[in-house]
Amino acid sequence: MPSLRSPGRRVALMIAAAVTLVTSCLAVRPASAADTLLSQGRTVTASSAENVAFPASAAVDGDAGTRWSSGFADPQWIQVDLGATATITQVSLRWETAYGRAFEIQTSPNGTTWTPIYSTTTGTGGDQALAVNGSGRYVRMYGTQRSTQYGYSLWEFQVYGTGGAPITPPPLPPDPANLPRLVWSDEFNGAAGTRPDAAKWTQDPGTGPNNELEYYNPNNTAMDGNGNLAITARQEATPGSVCPGGTCQYTSGRINTGGRFTFTYGRVEARVKVPKGNGLWPAFWMMGADFLTGRPWPYNGEIDILEVLGKDVKTAYSTVHAPAYNGGGGVGSPYTLPTGADFSDDFHVWAANWDSKGIVYTLDGRTVFTVSKDQVEATRGPWVFDHPFYIILNLAVGGDWPGPPDASTGLPKQMLVDYVRVYQ
Repeated sequence: MPSLRSPGRRVALMIAAAVTLVTSCLAVRPASAADTLLSQGRTVTASSAENVAFPASAAVDGDAGTRWSSGFADPQWIQVDLGATATITQVSLRWETAYGRAFEIQTSPNGTTWTPIYSTTTGTGGDQALAVNGSGRYVRMYGTQRSTQYGYSLWEFQVYGTGGAPITPPPLPPDPANLPRLVWSDEFNGAAGTRPDAAKWTQDPGTGPNNELEYYNPNNTAMDGNGNLAITARQEATPGSVCPGGTCQYTSGRINTGGRFTFTYGRVEARVKVPKGNGLWPAFWMMGADFLTGRPWPYNGEIDILEVLGKDVKTAYSTVHAPAYNGGGGVGSPYTLPTGADFSDDFHVWAANWDSKGIVYTLDGRTVFTVSKDQVEATRGPWVFDHPFYIILNLAVGGDWPGPPDASTGLPKQMLVDYVRVYQ
């Protein structure tokens, strides 16, 4: 559930739904262990770009959140200078939804005279790992028929082989240890009325997106004196000067660890009691830290650990969002308690066990949903979750997904958080 959050984030229930990211994770495996990724970080040019947001360089930067898109005409091409003559054994194309139906892979010793080493008129899009046999300093994809009225669009254009002048990509962060240690936590044991620890949390005032109705007021997050953080939703007006479009009728709270604590991989968990009532939308989630330095959602990535709608407190949701799958198309799953009880009846521990292979979501120690990196990349699109993220807690009021509160909601209502812990 995004912070400063994603426009158009969710309009339906989901059923399966550092700007430089770590790069080695994006490479399609070469045909031979002796082959090397030669193209990453090398000089690249293209016949055109849709606009400045989709440059040719984005196809060889190893970043799953960026892509090259061409102009809307045929033919179009993208070529990479490998730095020196190389033997080419595989070219991997990671297409966005706009792909080449007819194209060639070509090589050249000088960037002007080209020899085709692969050709198709029945391109399928998706991830294409093309076994080829050629040599040259330059390699290009030369497209002659687009699959849509748009251009050619590649998340990644990867060339494998031997020779060239490869640039070694940075390694992935290490996976968590088998016996992880606690590296960060907040137990919320302050006196009643105490604000969240400013050394750990940033208050996040303002209005929410998704047609939400609340204004996030720092006064709505405080310790309850019983070992919990209370995020309180109230029915109270906030002047239109801070509520774009008019006076906000509700207030609530949202805090995050951005600028205080970020991490890559580990187990992150929170013990939470969610409120019940139409229009309430509690969440415990994470955003890619580069969101705070200007990278827009969903290119930074979003990991939702807990979302519950106050109108249906027997169902919880965990989801991931990325450029190729987001909003109502995020990769996620609903789940329930074994007894069919309301989540609002008691505290429960929601956790995400996150590593280089994917994310395993658990509820009270029971696995409820697994997101496999390999499976997502094979079926939905690039994975963008191998870089630092920060934690967010909030209680939204209203919005496209939960709908508005009504007389039965019974405000004020509280989302109670016993603790948040991160293990690595």
